[in-house]
Amino acid sequence: MINYFKICSLFIIITCTACSQTKNQKRIDEMAIKIDTYTNSILKNVKHYPDEPVYLISVSGPDIYYETKINDIIIKQSYTNNEGSFPIKLFSNVNNVFNQDGKQKVSFTLYPAVNKTFQNNDWVEISIESRNQFGDDKTIFTFEPPMKDDGETSEHIGLESYSGEFEFEASIPYEKQINWVDSENLQNRKNIEKEVVEAYKEVMRLYAEGDLDNLLELYKPIFQDEAQSVYATKEKKTRLYKLNWERLHPFFYKSKPNLVKDYELKFYADGKLVTLEKKKDSSRAYNESALSIIYDKDFDKFPDGLSRKNRDVVMFNEGTTPKMEMELFLLFHKPRGSKTLKLATDIFRKEKLLNGKD
Repeated sequence: MINYFKICSLFIIITCTACSQTKNQKRIDEMAIKIDTYTNSILKNVKHYPDEPVYLISVSGPDIYYETKINDIIIKQSYTNNEGSFPIKLFSNVNNVFNQDGKQKVSFTLYPAVNKTFQNNDWVEISIESRNQFGDDKTIFTFEPPMKDDGETSEHIGLESYSGEFEFEASIPYEKQINWVDSENLQNRKNIEKEVVEAYKEVMRLYAEGDLDNLLELYKPIFQDEAQSVYATKEKKTRLYKLNWERLHPFFYKSKPNLVKDYELKFYADGKLVTLEKKKDSSRAYNESALSIIYDKDFDKFPDGLSRKNRDVVMFNEGTTPKMEMELFLLFHKPRGSKTLKLATDIFRKEKLLNGKD
């Protein structure tokens, strides 16, 4: 005898599953459209000029750790020892830390990665180059440690760390949406820590509630300045631009924000920018944000167009949802006349896998 109850129950389950999949796919499609619309609105506002220079920095030398800043903003930190490998020039775009034409100040600290002090064969070179829209490269400035009085030995040899600074000229034809040159100096402001914590809590609320629209709106000026800094376009013949998709991943999930209790207030850009960082310990030399976001990368809810690491997809297909953590290194400023802190820029750090091998 046919069990009609079981048949009806199975039909209902199949129907509900199909409806759920349809709704989920509709949500993903809507997100994909939202991303495309969002990107196009940014690209539409990018201005173009006869000369479009992008400035780049590289730090090279055998077995060194380093931290570099431009205009007192962290550009790059490297605390990974590539012992035995030939040093290669790896350039990083630095246009996004320029607020105006003219002199840009580079400061750096170098550390020997193998020995306690720099040895005679530990050479160092810091290069600034520019590249225009036609792919033409130009060396702007090259720094090497000067010689000691003997005329044969670089002044960093024998030191446990070596710091210095230099300036170079940059020509920037555009104006940024976010410009903190004339913002308040926050270092001596009363109750600044309370204001910063409140600003962080608001960002955390948006992530915790999965408030995608307001998150995208919050970050839009940053993305806009980032796009303008490389004169972004969809045209492959010039500078193909994609939003930093990996940085967008936590936007699409209800995330778990975590602000460590053991933080310290840090200022950059000569006191114009402020952030919260983890207090350093002996096991960690680099600066790390006090705020991170933990989220499950559920590919059933992942919009098309976002980058997918094969490792993560394989994990998901095998039944394990990748659990990710992304550091949110946010810097705030207070424009003249503003009653509240505003998000000024961020330092992007790649997402980390928490439940597998990264």
